[in-house]
Amino acid sequence: MSGQNARETLAASAAALFQRFGYAGVSTRDITSSVDIPKGAFYNYFSSKEALASAVLSHHFDALLEPLLAGATQSATARLRDYLEAIIPSRETRSVSPLLLICTLAAEGPVLPSSLALKIAEGIRLWSDNVAGLILLGQAEGQIDAKDNSTLLAAILINCWQGAAIRHKCDQFARHDCLRFALDRFLGRPDG
Repeated sequence: MSGQNARETLAASAAALFQRFGYAGVSTRDITSSVDIPKGAFYNYFSSKEALASAVLSHHFDALLEPLLAGATQSATARLRDYLEAIIPSRETRSVSPLLLICTLAAEGPVLPSSLALKIAEGIRLWSDNVAGLILLGQAEGQIDAKDNSTLLAAILINCWQGAAIRHKCDQFARHDCLRFALDRFLGRPDG
Protein backbone atom coordinates (compact mmCIF):
# COMPACT_ATOMS: atom_id res chain seq x y z
CA MET A 1 0.00 0.00 0.00
CA SER A 2 1.43 3.39 -0.96
CA GLY A 3 2.01 6.09 1.63
CA GLN A 4 -0.91 8.23 0.49
CA ASN A 5 -3.24 5.23 0.36
CA ALA A 6 -2.19 4.12 3.85
CA ARG A 7 -2.74 7.65 5.18
CA GLU A 8 -6.21 7.82 3.59
CA THR A 9 -7.03 4.30 4.81
CA LEU A 10 -6.05 5.20 8.37
CA ALA A 11 -8.10 8.42 8.21
CA ALA A 12 -11.15 6.60 6.86
CA SER A 13 -10.87 3.93 9.54
CA ALA A 14 -10.47 6.54 12.27
CA ALA A 15 -13.47 8.52 11.00
CA ALA A 16 -15.73 5.45 11.11
CA LEU A 17 -14.50 4.47 14.56
CA PHE A 18 -14.68 8.02 15.96
CA GLN A 19 -18.22 8.39 14.62
CA ARG A 20 -19.29 5.17 16.31
CA PHE A 21 -17.29 5.23 19.57
CA GLY A 22 -16.01 8.79 19.98
CA TYR A 23 -12.43 9.97 20.33
CA ALA A 24 -11.92 8.64 23.85
CA GLY A 25 -13.34 5.24 22.94
CA VAL A 26 -10.86 4.59 20.12
CA SER A 27 -7.19 3.75 20.46
CA THR A 28 -4.46 3.94 17.86
CA ARG A 29 -4.36 0.14 17.99
CA ASP A 30 -8.12 0.00 17.20
CA ILE A 31 -7.54 2.15 14.13
CA THR A 32 -4.53 0.24 12.83
CA SER A 33 -6.06 -3.17 13.57
CA SER A 34 -9.20 -2.34 11.62
CA VAL A 35 -7.16 -1.80 8.45
CA ASP A 36 -4.38 -4.30 9.02
CA ILE A 37 -1.57 -1.75 9.28
CA PRO A 38 1.05 -2.35 11.99
CA LYS A 39 0.70 0.08 14.90
CA GLY A 40 4.31 1.21 14.48
CA ALA A 41 3.64 2.14 10.86
CA PHE A 42 0.90 4.53 12.03
CA TYR A 43 3.55 7.04 13.09
CA ASN A 44 4.92 7.17 9.53
CA TYR A 45 1.66 8.94 8.59
CA PHE A 46 0.50 10.77 11.73
CA SER A 47 2.44 12.01 14.72
CA SER A 48 -0.37 11.08 17.13
CA LYS A 49 -4.01 10.09 17.42
CA GLU A 50 -4.74 13.78 18.02
CA ALA A 51 -3.04 14.73 14.72
CA LEU A 52 -5.06 12.06 12.94
CA ALA A 53 -8.30 13.31 14.53
CA SER A 54 -7.42 16.86 13.48
CA ALA A 55 -6.93 15.73 9.87
CA VAL A 56 -10.21 13.78 9.99
CA LEU A 57 -12.06 16.83 11.35
CA SER A 58 -10.59 19.10 8.66
CA HIS A 59 -11.68 16.69 5.94
CA HIS A 60 -15.19 16.27 7.34
CA PHE A 61 -15.77 19.97 7.98
CA ASP A 62 -14.76 20.56 4.34
CA ALA A 63 -17.24 17.86 3.26
CA LEU A 64 -19.97 19.41 5.43
CA LEU A 65 -19.37 22.91 4.07
CA GLU A 66 -18.62 22.14 0.41
CA PRO A 67 -22.25 21.73 -0.73
CA LEU A 68 -23.21 24.85 1.20
CA LEU A 69 -20.52 26.94 -0.47
CA ALA A 70 -21.05 25.61 -3.99
CA GLY A 71 -22.50 28.13 -6.39
CA ALA A 72 -25.93 27.35 -7.69
CA THR A 73 -28.61 28.81 -9.88
CA GLN A 74 -31.27 28.26 -7.21
CA SER A 75 -32.49 30.88 -4.79
CA ALA A 76 -30.68 31.12 -1.47
CA THR A 77 -33.61 29.58 0.39
CA ALA A 78 -33.86 26.66 -2.06
CA ARG A 79 -30.11 26.06 -1.73
CA LEU A 80 -30.35 26.21 2.05
CA ARG A 81 -33.36 23.89 2.17
CA ASP A 82 -31.75 21.37 -0.19
CA TYR A 83 -28.53 21.46 1.80
CA LEU A 84 -30.18 21.02 5.21
CA GLU A 85 -32.48 18.27 3.90
CA ALA A 86 -29.46 16.43 2.49
CA ILE A 87 -27.63 16.35 5.83
CA ILE A 88 -30.57 15.12 7.93
CA PRO A 89 -29.34 11.96 9.65
CA SER A 90 -30.45 8.84 7.79
CA ARG A 91 -30.65 5.25 8.96
CA GLU A 92 -29.94 4.19 5.38
CA THR A 93 -26.51 5.82 5.41
CA ARG A 94 -23.87 3.22 6.14
CA SER A 95 -20.87 5.44 5.49
CA VAL A 96 -19.36 8.11 7.68
CA SER A 97 -21.55 11.20 7.88
CA PRO A 98 -19.70 14.48 8.40
CA LEU A 99 -22.58 15.71 10.58
CA LEU A 100 -22.68 12.58 12.75
CA LEU A 101 -18.90 12.42 13.09
CA ILE A 102 -18.55 16.09 14.03
CA CYS A 103 -21.46 15.91 16.49
CA THR A 104 -20.05 12.78 18.12
CA LEU A 105 -16.72 14.47 18.68
CA ALA A 106 -18.32 17.78 19.71
CA ALA A 107 -20.28 15.96 22.41
CA GLU A 108 -16.93 14.91 23.92
CA GLY A 109 -15.72 18.52 24.02
CA PRO A 110 -14.75 18.72 27.69
CA VAL A 111 -12.54 15.61 27.52
CA LEU A 112 -11.01 16.23 24.09
CA PRO A 113 -7.51 17.63 23.74
CA SER A 114 -7.92 21.42 23.67
CA SER A 115 -6.67 21.66 20.07
CA LEU A 116 -9.48 19.36 18.88
CA ALA A 117 -12.14 21.14 20.95
CA LEU A 118 -10.98 24.44 19.45
CA LYS A 119 -10.99 22.99 15.91
CA ILE A 120 -14.58 21.80 16.41
CA ALA A 121 -15.70 25.14 17.85
CA GLU A 122 -14.10 27.04 14.95
CA GLY A 123 -15.57 24.63 12.39
CA ILE A 124 -19.07 24.94 13.81
CA ARG A 125 -18.69 28.72 13.91
CA LEU A 126 -17.65 28.73 10.24
CA TRP A 127 -20.58 26.43 9.39
CA SER A 128 -22.99 28.73 11.22
CA ASP A 129 -21.50 31.83 9.54
CA ASN A 130 -22.02 30.27 6.10
CA VAL A 131 -25.61 29.31 6.90
CA ALA A 132 -26.16 32.88 8.15
CA GLY A 133 -24.76 34.16 4.84
CA LEU A 134 -27.33 32.16 2.88
CA ILE A 135 -30.05 33.41 5.21
CA LEU A 136 -28.93 36.99 4.52
CA LEU A 137 -29.16 36.29 0.79
CA GLY A 138 -32.65 34.85 1.33
CA GLN A 139 -33.59 37.99 3.23
CA ALA A 140 -32.25 40.17 0.40
CA GLU A 141 -34.30 38.10 -2.06
CA GLY A 142 -37.38 38.71 0.11
CA GLN A 143 -37.87 35.00 0.86
CA ILE A 144 -36.92 35.14 4.56
CA ASP A 145 -38.31 37.71 6.97
CA ALA A 146 -35.71 40.47 7.11
CA LYS A 147 -36.53 41.31 10.73
CA ASP A 148 -35.10 37.97 11.90
CA ASN A 149 -31.46 38.04 12.99
CA SER A 150 -29.61 35.86 10.45
CA THR A 151 -26.91 34.84 12.93
CA LEU A 152 -29.44 33.69 15.53
CA LEU A 153 -31.53 31.94 12.91
CA ALA A 154 -28.44 30.10 11.64
CA ALA A 155 -27.55 29.10 15.21
CA ILE A 156 -31.07 27.72 15.73
CA LEU A 157 -30.87 25.65 12.55
CA ILE A 158 -27.35 24.37 13.34
CA ASN A 159 -28.40 23.49 16.90
CA CYS A 160 -31.46 21.64 15.59
CA TRP A 161 -29.32 19.59 13.20
CA GLN A 162 -26.70 18.86 15.86
CA GLY A 163 -29.39 17.78 18.31
CA ALA A 164 -30.97 15.52 15.71
CA ALA A 165 -27.58 13.97 14.93
CA ILE A 166 -26.94 13.22 18.60
CA ARG A 167 -30.43 11.76 19.02
CA HIS A 168 -29.90 9.68 15.86
CA LYS A 169 -26.88 8.01 17.49
CA CYS A 170 -29.19 6.63 20.21
CA ASP A 171 -32.30 6.07 18.10
CA GLN A 172 -31.67 5.54 14.40
CA PHE A 173 -35.41 5.28 13.84
CA ALA A 174 -36.18 8.69 15.35
CA ARG A 175 -38.31 10.80 13.07
CA HIS A 176 -36.89 14.08 11.94
CA ASP A 177 -40.15 15.86 11.24
CA CYS A 178 -39.06 18.59 13.66
CA LEU A 179 -36.21 19.49 11.30
CA ARG A 180 -38.55 19.87 8.35
CA PHE A 181 -40.92 21.85 10.59
CA ALA A 182 -38.04 24.21 11.46
CA LEU A 183 -37.22 24.63 7.77
CA ASP A 184 -40.86 25.33 6.91
CA ARG A 185 -41.16 27.80 9.81
CA PHE A 186 -38.08 29.81 8.86
CA LEU A 187 -37.93 29.36 5.10
CA GLY A 188 -41.59 28.90 4.25
CA ARG A 189 -43.10 25.72 2.87
CA PRO A 190 -41.41 24.53 -0.33
CA ASP A 191 -44.77 24.31 -2.08
CA GLY A 192 -45.49 27.96 -1.29
